[in-house]
Amino acid sequence: MIPARTAVPPLLLAALLLPGCGKGEGEGAATPPTGAAPAAPKAEAGQGQKSTASAMLAYQTGLQLLLKGDPERAVGEFERAVGLDARMSEAHYELGKLQVHLSSKTIGSQARDLEILRRGIASLEKARDLEPANDHYWFWIGRARSIENDVEGARTALSKAVELNPRHAPAWKALGLVEKGAGQTQAARDAFQQAIQADPEDAGAFFQLGQTLEELQDLENARAAYEKSLAMNPTEPEVHGRLLTVCAALGDADCEARARAGMEAWTEYDRRLKLSRREVNQNPDDAKALRRLGLMYFEVGQWEEALEWFVKSIHLDPSDPRTHLYCGVTRRHLRDYVNAANHLKEAEFLAPDVLDPKLELLRLYAETEEAPAFQELLAKTESEAAADGPSLLDLGLLCRDLARADDAARLLEKAKALGATPDAAQGE
Repeated sequence: MIPARTAVPPLLLAALLLPGCGKGEGEGAATPPTGAAPAAPKAEAGQGQKSTASAMLAYQTGLQLLLKGDPERAVGEFERAVGLDARMSEAHYELGKLQVHLSSKTIGSQARDLEILRRGIASLEKARDLEPANDHYWFWIGRARSIENDVEGARTALSKAVELNPRHAPAWKALGLVEKGAGQTQAARDAFQQAIQADPEDAGAFFQLGQTLEELQDLENARAAYEKSLAMNPTEPEVHGRLLTVCAALGDADCEARARAGMEAWTEYDRRLKLSRREVNQNPDDAKALRRLGLMYFEVGQWEEALEWFVKSIHLDPSDPRTHLYCGVTRRHLRDYVNAANHLKEAEFLAPDVLDPKLELLRLYAETEEAPAFQELLAKTESEAAADGPSLLDLGLLCRDLARADDAARLLEKAKALGATPDAAQGE
């Protein structure tokens, strides 16, 4: 059959070209425990090895459940892992992180279930006790303590994280937020500057620095920080609003006008995002609502945030080819190529007559330099679309974008013979 096009959101093509804008908290990977357990008596050695192997299996199962968007079952597997091997710091760590996440009562809200949050802190502290030199463990304790409004506990843990790893940008950023909340403005400024030095592409750190500099009446540098933040992520109306205030105070009318226009443009996006979050809060088992929330982030290139909701949507409805398509594109942007290919192949399997999964697989094969796979899929798709001018045109334009001049010329010539040209496509 001839491939057809899916109904793709208006911003899809733009989103495919955007660099990743969203910055997460930088959880980092857990490192294996450094402490060795005492040698067991020979009679118990086999049993101990079996328990350790079973614990590792439960741990790996928990990680897979997280990838599938099933955090509740993942909690059970991580709890089973630490029950089988209490010295497995990685399992305590993953359990603690997950409990901190699950303590959030509603999406976009600061409300927390304190009992779940404290269980998460206890799990994280067990991981820290087993591996006290792991900066990620200290970071997550500090992050959780700050959520709990334990300023001293958060400051102590985050300071230890950056002592162990001075390049830990999320820890510096979190420390800056703690100091800012405690009214220590200069200490907050210094922490945000360290966060930016460690990760100069974190739009949120520039925004926080701008607010701190504004409090210190350093308006010129505050403006520069806000502009840096918006250059990396223009979707936040609050940043445009702060820039507008600073530009007005500096008497810069042109800057003020640009900031006002940006704020007005992205306020509508923010309104739609809040509506989408509310829909998910009201219908947490609605796969389409979860996909729509993921698309809000997808449209603006916030790949990590988009992935979270696509994975949850797939868990509820694994047969939706569109969600697999979006998930594949998102993972490609995150350079998770193996899982990206798996999602795109699943989308192609579920919707064999749709062209988009094939186009995105071709883009992925080009990016990963898998020439045989690229040529095989291109030849197959070209054959299927032999009488479909618009599909041949899309294939040709993709090959042109990928600097495959010979393939592009051949496909565009075939498309033209069937009456499909770029100008004609734009006029439809």
